[in-house]
Amino acid sequence: MIFANSQQNIILEEDIDVKTVSLKISGGADSAIIAYMLCEYITKERPDIKIIPITTIHSEKPFQEMYSKRIINWLTNKFGNVFGKHYVNICNGSSDYITAQERLWKEACVNENIDRNYSGITANPPKEITDQHLHNGPADDRNGKNFPVRVNNSWRHLSNIDKKGVAELYETLGVIDTLFPLTRSCEAFENTLEYNIDKHCGKCWWCMERHWGFNRYT
Repeated sequence: MIFANSQQNIILEEDIDVKTVSLKISGGADSAIIAYMLCEYITKERPDIKIIPITTIHSEKPFQEMYSKRIINWLTNKFGNVFGKHYVNICNGSSDYITAQERLWKEACVNENIDRNYSGITANPPKEITDQHLHNGPADDRNGKNFPVRVNNSWRHLSNIDKKGVAELYETLGVIDTLFPLTRSCEAFENTLEYNIDKHCGKCWWCMERHWGFNRYT
């Protein structure tokens, strides 16, 4: 199945022997749109595939579980029983975030016989945009072109698509006013402390990237 995008078309197609895939879902816009496309592909072409959602909660981002569950529930209501067990754990601080994701994925692999993993890693905005408007962004610069879509046994279909490309997918698929408002990009810790988890601060790098791509926060 092809999902058209002006930056790079996304092709979802799995071998017939693939029956269970995992999806790293954080509650953000990127993993949510991958989840939507995967659900549409499975529903229309591969109803024999089951999705195992995986969420590692950052110690400063307790909202991740709530937002990921919102997205999973919305997709279940739309597409039916496409998901298996939702695996969730909590990392022990920032330095443990990646390894905690690996621990959870390995646990899910053992229990669910996962054949493939999907994630919503995207490209950063163009360098001229980050230099002028979006300072202090992620240290792992993903501006390079032709990044591999597949790394080992993991699919990263957005690796060469930035937030404007992600916004285009939401528009093309007709979920900009339904699925997008269920997602959260803001990582301002003070919002979490004040429990303003349904509000974007508009100041952190992730909020600015979201607004640059979508021209809106919700």
